[in-house]
Amino acid sequence: QPSEVVSYLVTRTLDGYLVVNTWVTVYEVVLGFVVGSVLGTALGLGLWWSPYLSRVLEPYAVVLNATPKIVIAPILIVWFGIGLASKVMIAVSICAVVAWLGAFDGVRATDTDHADMVRAVGGRKRDVFFKIVVPTSLPWILTTMRINIGLALIGVITGEFLSSTQGLGYLVDSTAKLYQLSHTFAALVMIAALAAVQFWLVGLLEKKLLPWAREAELEFIS
Repeated sequence: QPSEVVSYLVTRTLDGYLVVNTWVTVYEVVLGFVVGSVLGTALGLGLWWSPYLSRVLEPYAVVLNATPKIVIAPILIVWFGIGLASKVMIAVSICAVVAWLGAFDGVRATDTDHADMVRAVGGRKRDVFFKIVVPTSLPWILTTMRINIGLALIGVITGEFLSSTQGLGYLVDSTAKLYQLSHTFAALVMIAALAAVQFWLVGLLEKKLLPWAREAELEFIS
C-alpha cells in the first residue's frame, strides 16, 4: 500500500536505519564507479601510445564486456569476502571495461590532421596526447561515465543480493523474502532516487567540462 511505503520511508529515515543502508550503497557505488572509471579510462587512453598493444587487447575487452557480470560476482565474493570490498570490485569490474572501450573509441576518433599539425610546429608525442587526444576523447569518456554510474549501481545491488548484511540491495532482498512488499517498494524508491541523483551529477559534470557540447545540442534541437 502507498501509505505503508510512505510510513516505512518516514519511520526508517527518522530512526536512521534507512540512512545507514543508503549510505552503505552510496559509498560502494561511488568507490566502484570512481576506481573503475579511472582505471578503464587510463588504460583506454594509454593504448594510444602502442597501436600494436591496442590491437592485441581490444578483443579481450570486447569479450569481458559481453560476459555477464553476475557470473563473476560469486567468484569476487569468495575472493574478497561478503563485506564492502566484494561489492566495490563487482562495480569496478563492470565500469573499468566500459570506460576502457569508451576511451579507446575516443582515441580512435582523433583527427590525424590535428595531430600532424602539432608535430609540424615542433610538438612532441606527449603534446599530441595531451592537447589533441585527451580533449577529443572527453565526450566519449563522459558518455561512458553516464553509462557506468548506472552499471555501478547494478553491480553493487547484485552483490548485496547475493551476500550482504547492509545496503539497499540487502533491504530489497530481505523484505521480499519475508513478503513485506511495502517495505520492498520503499527500498526500490530509494534506489530509484539514488540513480536519478547520480545521473544528474554526471550530467552536471558534463556541462562543466563540455559547455560547448551542450550549446551545440541545444542549437541542433532548435
